Amino acid sequence: MGTEIPAVTARRAGVVLLAAMLTLTGAACKSQRSRVTVQNEENPPASPQLASTVRMGDPAAASQLLSGFSAIENNTWRWTGEKFSVKLRTPPAAVNGATIALSFTIPDVIIQNLKKIQLTVSAGGTYLKSQEYNMAGTYVFSADVPAGPLLQADAIAVDYAVDKTYSAPGDIRKLAVVANSVSINPK
Repeated sequence: MGTEIPAVTARRAGVVLLAAMLTLTGAACKSQRSRVTVQNEENPPASPQLASTVRMGDPAAASQLLSGFSAIENNTWRWTGEKFSVKLRTPPAAVNGATIALSFTIPDVIIQNLKKIQLTVSAGGTYLKSQEYNMAGTYVFSADVPAGPLLQADAIAVDYAVDKTYSAPGDIRKLAVVANSVSINPK
């Protein structure tokens, strides 16, 4: 009988060998797993960034409209009230000054009822310019912002006001102009 191993002994040896292999494989897998680093490759959700140009038809721009704007109409514009304000990102290149521009329309109904309106703009609490309008039409009202402290912040609050408004029958809003966009551009 010298070299033959009984069947029971051979089975035990096989089980022991299999258990040893599983143990070593498990340990190898475990050590492999402990060396793996998980990285999140997704970008974190971006916080809304201020824009230097606000288009009134863009729903995402609503966070920059501080006050005095009605809801979007015809996917492009908004009525303004007597006073309206917007927050704009100050362009880094505005160290030599900037120009603020309001693109707007004065509808016939405003001129027919009010005859004329005066529009005034200020930025950061500093008066910039006034202009009178006595005809219906589409306009760009621009005002210069001098170089200096107003343009050194990351953002600037731009405030507009009109001297009078119109209320349409059945509409409780005080209507001034139809705003299309507001922007600030370096000189």
